[in-house]
Amino acid sequence: MLLFFQFLFVMFLGIHFISAQSSTDFEMRLENSFIKLYENPDVAIQAAKEIRNTENHLAIKNILAKANFLKGNYVESVRVTFEKTDAKNADPALLQTFMIAREFYQLGFYNQTSFIISPLLSSKTASKNSDKNVFYAAVYQLEAKNFIALHQWKNAQKSLLLSSEYAKKSSDIISKENQLLSAVILSETKQDKEALFLTKSLLKSLENLPHASYIRSATYQLQGNLLFKQQQYNQAIQFLQLAITPIENISFEPLKKNIYGDLMKNYLVVNNNNQYDFYKKKYTESSKLLDENIKEARRQLIELNTNFGVEKNIRLAQKKKSQYVLTISISLLLICIAGIFYIKEIQKAKALAKQIKFLRSIVVLYNQKNAEIKEKDLSKKTLFIPKEKEKEILDNLNLFEESKKFLDNNMSLATLSAQLGTNTKYLSEIINKYKDRNFNSYINELRITYAIQLLSADKSYHQYKISYIAEICGFTSHSVFTKVFKSVTGFSPFEFIQNIKSST
Repeated sequence: MLLFFQFLFVMFLGIHFISAQSSTDFEMRLENSFIKLYENPDVAIQAAKEIRNTENHLAIKNILAKANFLKGNYVESVRVTFEKTDAKNADPALLQTFMIAREFYQLGFYNQTSFIISPLLSSKTASKNSDKNVFYAAVYQLEAKNFIALHQWKNAQKSLLLSSEYAKKSSDIISKENQLLSAVILSETKQDKEALFLTKSLLKSLENLPHASYIRSATYQLQGNLLFKQQQYNQAIQFLQLAITPIENISFEPLKKNIYGDLMKNYLVVNNNNQYDFYKKKYTESSKLLDENIKEARRQLIELNTNFGVEKNIRLAQKKKSQYVLTISISLLLICIAGIFYIKEIQKAKALAKQIKFLRSIVVLYNQKNAEIKEKDLSKKTLFIPKEKEKEILDNLNLFEESKKFLDNNMSLATLSAQLGTNTKYLSEIINKYKDRNFNSYINELRITYAIQLLSADKSYHQYKISYIAEICGFTSHSVFTKVFKSVTGFSPFEFIQNIKSST
């Protein structure tokens, strides 16, 4: 009883073209092929073969595979499914995988079907795109059929609900098939009354689909089986005759075989030997042809799927190789960038080391000058100054240095003594004792130190004239500034500036 619904799977790309108002020649031809699919598979095959469109070759293949299965030509259905596509712009992965899963289901490999379907649904994403909605409606429907074949009724019902949700806005035919499958589940779970009611409702709605003779016959067949279970054999025969009559001369061979078997069973119960013998003969002849074909189809399916898996692994290996090359290229690029950055940092470090060396040479010269001055002043007599006064003068000198009042070009010993509130002798003695130099050297070196800081910290001063720098540092003469600068640093102001430029 469960066999008939195996033949109810819709070709989802075709559905999309039915629901859309096609304008191109290709779309119109594909739509016509799909309409004929549920009316007469031979006509559908002929119409599909007349279509020439390599970019949508998979859509055509899908119609051909489905039509051949409806005819009972399982071998050809398998061959078409695994036939290499010439599509250049289409991504065949999802549709090709779906078609293979459908072949495994149709030929009774239910566990393998589950294995193939799972990845299709695990990576799905919700979409407003009608093509994707039809696709997932079809995949969930196939999953539901597979669960029915495995007698997993709750899982089947759950998958049907998901399929119907996707089909709601994209495919009326899938919705109708889902109603029929729901009736099958009700029948198998001993809810015959509900199943019969659902089939009657479905037949009424099918009046709006005049080309769906295949689905209509399958629905009548299910009604006949439900009445047989209720022992209403004559009524069952009436519905089975309604199922077989419209398709008697159409090559829906698997469906016809199942209806022949059901009629044979009913006529046996009512003791109508003539009709029993008639349908037994038809059933036997049909079964013989289909059984031989399905046996060969199963053999080819396993063989072709193995080869397909090898080719898929080769493509996967090529993809991994490309990814590996890309990874290596990116790594090399990053290494080059890091190398360039490292070289620049090394250059900066060398320049900094050169500048530090240059400044250290200034410090050495500065210390040498201090030592010379100290040696000269050791022989001089020192003036006694109270410690409190010394501390006061030293504190005031520190404040003087911080205030940078030494930049005043009128600064003299007398002026500074007056500012610090002491006499010239005390101030001169403190400077000699604690600064290791006389007043003029002390003031000039403060000014030169300031000039060094200025030139080192702000490169804009490199553009100014030496006379201007001398003036802002408290010197009244360019020549005096140059002389003092060289005596302190060992370089003229110009040489000092050039050294800074070359070290940066």
